[in-house]
Amino acid sequence: MLVRSLFFRQLVSHIAVILFMAFTLSGSVMFFIYEGHATETETFLTSGLRNIANFFAAELKNGHIPDQREWQSAGSAIGATIWLEDEKGNIIQGAPPKNVILDSYQNLDIKSTTKIKFSPESIDAIILSVPVTIKDQPGRIIACYTDDSIYLILRRVINFYFFPFIVGLIASFLLAMLLSRKLTRSIADIAATAKRFSSGNFASRTRFTGEDEIGELGKTFNSMADSILLTQQSHRNFFANISHELKTPLSCIKATTEALIDGIATNEQERTDYLERILSETDRMSRLVHDIMDTEQLESGKMHIRREKIDVAELLLHQADKLEPLLKEKRLSLLLRLETDKRYIWGDAGRLEQVLDNLLSNAIRYSPEESRIGLKLTEEKDLLNICVSDEGDGISEEELPLIWERFYRTDKSRNRSSGGNGLGLSISRGLVEAMGGTISAHSIKEEGTQFTIRIPCLK
Repeated sequence: MLVRSLFFRQLVSHIAVILFMAFTLSGSVMFFIYEGHATETETFLTSGLRNIANFFAAELKNGHIPDQREWQSAGSAIGATIWLEDEKGNIIQGAPPKNVILDSYQNLDIKSTTKIKFSPESIDAIILSVPVTIKDQPGRIIACYTDDSIYLILRRVINFYFFPFIVGLIASFLLAMLLSRKLTRSIADIAATAKRFSSGNFASRTRFTGEDEIGELGKTFNSMADSILLTQQSHRNFFANISHELKTPLSCIKATTEALIDGIATNEQERTDYLERILSETDRMSRLVHDIMDTEQLESGKMHIRREKIDVAELLLHQADKLEPLLKEKRLSLLLRLETDKRYIWGDAGRLEQVLDNLLSNAIRYSPEESRIGLKLTEEKDLLNICVSDEGDGISEEELPLIWERFYRTDKSRNRSSGGNGLGLSISRGLVEAMGGTISAHSIKEEGTQFTIRIPCLK
């Protein structure tokens, strides 16, 4: 489990990067120090060996070999061991260091200045040769420089560099561990919160809501959890309201049916009244089911909206004719005004008629007798405005934003037969928005309410 954990993998990856950078840096430092020193040494040794060859050239040409003291003094001047060889490799004067393998420099060109590098017995060395003439015969002076000083330099570098390197490495490990732990702790908390949430603890929220990507993930999760909780509560309320709405008509139908069975109706007129009551409650239940289906389709995005050319003015005239009996029954008047020449939109005529039916029926339901209902068509830039107004009691400023919620009623004292089921406005807003429009409400208490549909018109 440890090997598979995100913490372990993050820690290993961080440490791997740290080690790579540390060894790369330290190796680079060592390499450049060594190369710089080696180059400087080779340049100095080559120049010194040529000076020695020039100094002894005349003597060697005449066959005079410098004595051992002169020879050692010349080698000490350049800090190297030097010796003289003939063309066959026989040593004439001096001797190579004991740790130098003679075969290692046999490939030196006797007729030119050449050099080789090798590491006899783990000691870096540089061997150079310079051609000379010995009694008219070719020979060479060979210098061997054992680079002991480079190790002194490296030891000093290591002594200076090693302690801060180790301290920095430990600090980097600790930082890698802290970063890995912080990252994995945040993700682990979010995962644990999600697990609790999936188990039914819908109040569970993550504590990690910082400004980084993990914090944004935590905020997103909490926001999602809030939305799910609200949706769940909304669904509970929705089904509770449906149950409540269905309970009343079912109870009425049951009671009325039982009364008919018991023979409580003594004549034909009473039986007709009871049957009409049953029919009315059945129609009410049917409307409720239809509204519930519309609500579900709107929320799921499955509502089919046709796109057709609609003559809004003609539709409003049709609505006015259709409502005339209801208006006469309640002694209301309808003021229809068409204040624009533009009259066409793209939309669903049936759904727009459904919205107008709901708005106008609400206006009739809540208007006092002898009052007026307004139905107006106006133009605003590229929009057609359909206004439905009444002269009823109005809606308070506090309640106005709530009227679009499902099952909400402004007047709790009204019975359900006169006050509707509280789904009409919610459905109306969904239908208007599905056709690319908006709907708003403006109300003044004791003066009335106006609903305005704004929808793009055809030019």
